[in-house]
Amino acid sequence: MKISMTLDAPAEFLYHELIESALEDIRSQVGKKISWRDLPGYTYEKKWSTGKVAQMHIDSATPSQVYGYTMTTGDQEFVVEYRLEPKNERQTQLEYSEDNHAKDAKAGANQRIGTFAFGWLHKRRFKKMARKMAEQYYK
Repeated sequence: MKISMTLDAPAEFLYHELIESALEDIRSQVGKKISWRDLPGYTYEKKWSTGKVAQMHIDSATPSQVYGYTMTTGDQEFVVEYRLEPKNERQTQLEYSEDNHAKDAKAGANQRIGTFAFGWLHKRRFKKMARKMAEQYYK
């Protein structure tokens, strides 16, 4: 899945919001505070209240430009990347990509069905979340 959209906030602000979210996730999951400088290559285990567990690996964290991670569960691997490109002082082009790789045929079939049935909802929620994040710049 790929989403491209223009947001009314500077790239520096948007990147900061993404990184703060990642750092907070690490603090809550690991109980350890790390610096944004330590993010590239950092790996940790993420647990949900449903009992699902994933390995999180931060692939890239280049200030105001790109943030990417790989999340590996028992049956799937998600590769996510946020690319930020300033259009001017107040606007940023956000390029979001998400690739999902199933580890077996059953997981692949479930993935295709889910994407077909709920892909539009996932995109809609992502766009809403990104706009809300940008709105925080003016508050």
